[in-house]
Amino acid sequence: MPPYEEDTRKVQTAVIGRPGSDWPVFLPFDHDDYDRFMQGRSRDDFYCGTLLGGCGKKLTAKRYLHKKCHFAHRPPVHCRRTQTGEDSADHLYIGQALQRWLRRQGHQKVTVSYPDLGSGPGGAVEVRFGSGTRLIRVQMDRMSLKQWETTRAQFTGDNMRVQWVYGPNSGIAHNEVKAQGHAIRFSCRTEGDTRKVYVGTQHPDQSVKLVTLDECHLTDEGIVTPHLTNERPMATDVDTGMDTTNQLAFPLVPGQLAFTASVPAEEQNVTARRLYEADIQPLGSVMTRMRIALPLHSVPPSPHRLNVIESTAHLIPLTDSGTGQRTWFIETAGFSPLPAQSDPRWPDLRPAPEPGRLPSPAKSAAPAEDEALVGFLRGKLMQIARSRGVINWETLIRYKGYAPGDFTPQDRVRLLVAVDRPRTSGKPVLSSLVKLANQAPGPVSRFDEVLAGLGWGADLLPEEVRSIWAHQRKTAYDLVRQEAPSGNTAPPGGATPDGSDLISRFRAELERVAFRRSLINWSTLVKVTGARSGGITPSARVRLLVAVDGSYSHARPVLSSLVKLDGQETGPAPFFGQVLRELGWTPGSTLRSPDAAWPTERDRAYALVAKAVSASKNPPPPVRADHALWARLGIKRKTVVKAVRRALVSAAQRGVRVSWQTLASAAGVKPEALPDRTRASILIDVDRGAGQDGVLLSSLVVSPGNLPVPYFADILKYLGRPYSSYPLELSRIRKVEQARVFAAYEGSVNREEA
Repeated sequence: MPPYEEDTRKVQTAVIGRPGSDWPVFLPFDHDDYDRFMQGRSRDDFYCGTLLGGCGKKLTAKRYLHKKCHFAHRPPVHCRRTQTGEDSADHLYIGQALQRWLRRQGHQKVTVSYPDLGSGPGGAVEVRFGSGTRLIRVQMDRMSLKQWETTRAQFTGDNMRVQWVYGPNSGIAHNEVKAQGHAIRFSCRTEGDTRKVYVGTQHPDQSVKLVTLDECHLTDEGIVTPHLTNERPMATDVDTGMDTTNQLAFPLVPGQLAFTASVPAEEQNVTARRLYEADIQPLGSVMTRMRIALPLHSVPPSPHRLNVIESTAHLIPLTDSGTGQRTWFIETAGFSPLPAQSDPRWPDLRPAPEPGRLPSPAKSAAPAEDEALVGFLRGKLMQIARSRGVINWETLIRYKGYAPGDFTPQDRVRLLVAVDRPRTSGKPVLSSLVKLANQAPGPVSRFDEVLAGLGWGADLLPEEVRSIWAHQRKTAYDLVRQEAPSGNTAPPGGATPDGSDLISRFRAELERVAFRRSLINWSTLVKVTGARSGGITPSARVRLLVAVDGSYSHARPVLSSLVKLDGQETGPAPFFGQVLRELGWTPGSTLRSPDAAWPTERDRAYALVAKAVSASKNPPPPVRADHALWARLGIKRKTVVKAVRRALVSAAQRGVRVSWQTLASAAGVKPEALPDRTRASILIDVDRGAGQDGVLLSSLVVSPGNLPVPYFADILKYLGRPYSSYPLELSRIRKVEQARVFAAYEGSVNREEA
C-alpha cells in the first residue's frame, strides 16, 4: 500500500488512553449504535494498540449507513496488524474482566500480562494474584500437546498454583478434560458496544455450558462455575453433621450488603469455606451480628475496615443436629474494602479502631479545642445558609485542617449539637445544612441524635426527623433573607425572589456551556438566567457560584471555572480563586494555586458533564430558557408550544411542510422575535414525548429552498435520535422522518402543496 493512501481495512477494535493501553473498545457495526458509542468521546480517543499487535498510531472512527462502521488508520499508514475483526481484542476484554472479578473478591495485588507466543501479543492471558503465587492462564492461541505438557511442567516446577483456562480457538481444551474431568473455557460475545465475557464448563461429551463470570466463584482449585458446584457430591461436616449443600439458599443483591468487625468463628461448619463472625447491615435495614462464609484462600477481612459484598452471595440456613435449631449464614465469593471508615448507606457499621492508632496532637479534637472548632463550624454553616446550599461534613472539617477519620460519628453528633446550642424559638438548626459525601438528599446520618441533644424527643419516627430537617433548613435560608438589608448577608440571587431557583438556572446554563466546551461571560450568564446584575455584589457573586457547585469533589465538576469577566480572553476569572477555596479546594504538590488549578478544573468540568450526558443519553438542551424574552413578549412559553404543536399536527394531516413564519403566525408572535435557539427549544418540547420510535413533527419545519432548518441536528441530538453534521445526510434523515409523519396522519385531509 503506498504511504499516501488511506488504510480502509475494517479494524473493529482499538484501545483508549495511550498506544500501550490494555483498555479495549469495540466499534459497533450499525450506525445507530455508532452514535451512542461516540457520545462523550472524541475522534482523538482511539489507538491501534500495541497489545493488539498494532502500530500504536491513532485511529479514526468511521460512520457508514450502508456498510459496517469501523476504525481506520490516518495516512500515511504503515501497520502490520493482522487481527482486525470484532474478536481481535478479546484477550484484553478477558484480562480486564478477570482483574475486576478478583479485586471484587478482596485480592488487591492483581497483575495481568499478555504473552506473545509467536503470533503477537495475546497468545495467552496470564493473571497473577495471591502475592504472585497463584496464576490463571487463559490459553488463546492454538498449542500442540507437547507444548502444553512442557509449559504445564514448567509452571509446576516454579512452585506456583496454576489453573489453565482455554479460549475459543485454543484447540486443546479436550486435553484438560481428559486430565481433570472438565475444562473451563472463556468466550466473548458482542452485546451493544462491548464484548461481554462468558465462562463455559466443557464436559467429556464436548458440551459446553456458559455463564457470566459474576456467577462463578474462586476456590483453592481456581474458577468454579455453578455447573461444577451442582455436579459435586453433597459434602457433610464430619463433626457437626451439618449439611452444607443442596439446601435452600436465598440470593442477595450485590452491592447492597456491608460488614465490619469481623473475627474468625471458633467453629468451622462449612466445607471449603472459612467462617467469620461480623457486624452485617443490609442497605436500608438494621445491623445484625451473624456469620459470613468466605473462600478458604480469600484475603481475610480486616476488622478495622468497612467491607462491601459486591459479588454473588446467598443467605443459607443450617440446622444443628445437636440442638435442632436453625441458624443462618451468608456465603459469598468475596468482598471489597472501602477506603473510608464510615458510609452513609450503612450508618450503623462501626469498624474497630486499629491498634496503636492515635490522632496526631495537631489534629486532635480535644475538649479544650472544642470551643474554637464549634465557633468555626457555626460561622461556616452561616456562610452556607447565605448561599442557600448544603455542605458535606468531610468538606466542612477540612476547612479547619482535619481529616474525616479524625472524628467518629459520635464526635460529629457532639459537635453539631454544640453548634446549635442553645435551642431558642426562631433560631434555625444549622446542622440541617450538613450531609455526608455521596449521601442522598436528606438529613445527615444520626440527625435524630442531634435533635435529641437539642431537646427534641429521643424516639422520633424517621418521617418526623425528615420533616423537622426540612423545616429547619428552610428556616436557616429564611433567616438569611431577613438579614439581607444589612448589606453583607444578601442572598446570592440579589433582587431575585427565589434564590434556589436562580441557582438551578445558573447550574443548568453552565452545564450547557460545559457541554459545548466553552466559557461564558459573567454578564451573559446573569442575563440569560433572568437575574439582575445590579443586585449581585462581588461577594454575593462568589456565594452564588459556591452554591452552584456545592462543595469540592473529584467526582463533581467545578462549573464556576467556566465563568469569565467581560473582555477577558481566557484564563481564570479574578474571583475564581476565592470561589475554589470556599468550595473546600486545597493546594496540592502539583497544583499549588487556584490559577494553576484552573485549566485542570475547566477540563474536568468538560469531561464530567460529557460523561453524565453519555450515561443519561440526553445532552443538555442546546437552548436557554429565555425567561427575559418571554417576559418582554408578554406571552407564556407553554402557550406558544401548544400553538406550534397544533399547527404541526394540522400540517401533518394535510401532508404539507411548513415554514417557521407559518408557525409563528399560528402562535401569535412575530417570526423575527424568536431566535433560532428558542425555536429549537420549542420544537424539542413539541417532540419530547415521541420517545425513540415516535414520529417527529419538527421534521416538517423547513427553511427557504425546502432545506432542513439549521437547528434540526440539535433537535435530533437532544432527543437521542440519529443525527449528522453533513447536510446531505441530515436532509436524508429529515425526509425519512417526514415520510413517517405523513404516514402516521394519512387520510385526515386532502393533501396540498405548502
